[in-house]
Amino acid sequence: MHGRRVDTDVASTVETRPVEDGRVVALVAVQGNLATPSLESVKGALARVARVADGVAVTLAAAAPPPPYASGVAVVLLFDDVAHVATTGGARCYRERDGVLEQLAAGVHDARSGDAFVAASHASLHVGRAFFTTAIQAAGDAEFRNDALDAALESALAPYSEFVAVAAARIS
Repeated sequence: MHGRRVDTDVASTVETRPVEDGRVVALVAVQGNLATPSLESVKGALARVARVADGVAVTLAAAAPPPPYASGVAVVLLFDDVAHVATTGGARCYRERDGVLEQLAAGVHDARSGDAFVAASHASLHVGRAFFTTAIQAAGDAEFRNDALDAALESALAPYSEFVAVAAARIS
């Protein structure tokens, strides 16, 4: 989770929790005048999710208060071999596959080994080229870790002068 503060508040998180039939990883990024409390509203809604189904990402994105408190919310839920995606306002979700970043529309998308998913508070990420330029090596003994991804995110966001908060995960 990374961000740079300029003229509005942003917040992001990566959460994992058990649900019926497995575990879900949630990537959430929020931008707005009260992004941190808005993020907590989304996390509260995530805590009530018992099962991942179509439309659950939309429900989570809608859990944040209206603008200007949350002017953009991006949600990616990774469950099994799919990503459930939803956005509001200026937030966007992306998938990097085979070194090319693409913006994702709301809905369900396939998730393959090697794919990286990004929830961004702002629509400023450059599509059509690689987002991650630093290799991400997962620790073999870690069930859920973020350390290698943090360094890769810091490097990926270096060229951006606009404010953006992101939450990201790579499928391994």
